[in-house]
Amino acid sequence: MKANVTGYLPSAASPAHEIQLALRAVSTTTTPHLLGYTAVARMNPFQSLLYREFGSGGIAVAPVLRGHDFRAVGAFRPLSASQTIHFHWMSWALGKITHGADAGRLVGGLLGRIDKFRSDGGKVVWTVHNVYPHDARFVEEELRLQQGLADRADVVHVMARATTDHMDGILDLDPDRTVLAPHPSYVGAYESHVSRAEARAAFGIDADETVFLVFGALKKYKALGEALDAFHRLCDEDPTGRYRLLVAGLPDNDPEVADFVDRCVTDPRVLIDPRRVATDKAQLFLRASDVGLVTYARSLNSGAALLYLSFGLSVVATDTPVFREALPAEAVTYVANPANGDVDGFASGLAQAAQRSREITHDEVLALIAHLDSRQVSAAFRDELGARLGW
Repeated sequence: MKANVTGYLPSAASPAHEIQLALRAVSTTTTPHLLGYTAVARMNPFQSLLYREFGSGGIAVAPVLRGHDFRAVGAFRPLSASQTIHFHWMSWALGKITHGADAGRLVGGLLGRIDKFRSDGGKVVWTVHNVYPHDARFVEEELRLQQGLADRADVVHVMARATTDHMDGILDLDPDRTVLAPHPSYVGAYESHVSRAEARAAFGIDADETVFLVFGALKKYKALGEALDAFHRLCDEDPTGRYRLLVAGLPDNDPEVADFVDRCVTDPRVLIDPRRVATDKAQLFLRASDVGLVTYARSLNSGAALLYLSFGLSVVATDTPVFREALPAEAVTYVANPANGDVDGFASGLAQAAQRSREITHDEVLALIAHLDSRQVSAAFRDELGARLGW
């Protein structure tokens, strides 16, 4: 029989097909508990890492590839001890809506369907990933949806205790229903066999250059133009230093992002690959670099920061309470929000991070995030959810 590895393309049988496979894959002497999750990250292994220890605890984890199909989880009551839907990023809910009135109606309908799922015995978990979806067009409706989820969820998952304060005035969270589970590290999740020298040779980067990296989808909220301005200021103020900016990621359609890409393409001190980076190629960019940037104008959590640290890089991050709590101080340099226009302060932060990267080793950075081992984080999250949800 030919092997058929199922991927992330929904079929006519989705999500029942994926749920059935998940239930069959769990080895347990008792009826398994069922957890469906949506949206499904296609490129980011975050969810695989977060759930990696659930199966050993008798929890069948199934992707719900189309978010609006979440109620199908409840149909498997005869085959599972409990049914839970775990909502992650919610951009799918309003992403295709073009009119505010339609957005409002959709939010009401979606929350109503969640109420029905719960009244039928289902449980709801929601992870607070972002302040609100990055590409939100109807912010008021997005915030209404988020608050509706927070009010209905049996468990609200935060990745830092400071989330509550950071979201003050934007989202009200009930501390009695809030569970802390940090973002797991990506150690072991990406191919990592290319050496620093090999990676630099691939890009034509010399051994004595200090390389700053912007990795991931190129979007306006990441303050890309401000980062480039600060990089230029650093180069101007330290003409004897050898600095390089490496950029990798798919740009969206925002004019400011397009302008950033155009500036990078014509800049001899910048190397840019404005495409989605294949997972097996990520190691080239990460191994070639010294410092990763998460200097965003709007941020809550950052998978990119953990990715940089997982490859032993130092980090420059926007100074927020969540980053201060979640990231190791010894490997991170903080700068003020780039939206405030302080190019000199930003450039100074880049210089400090460059110096820090010369003083801390790859292995020392990895030791700082050892407590974020994905197996450890996953098992603790599974047990905490089990205590709250009756698994």
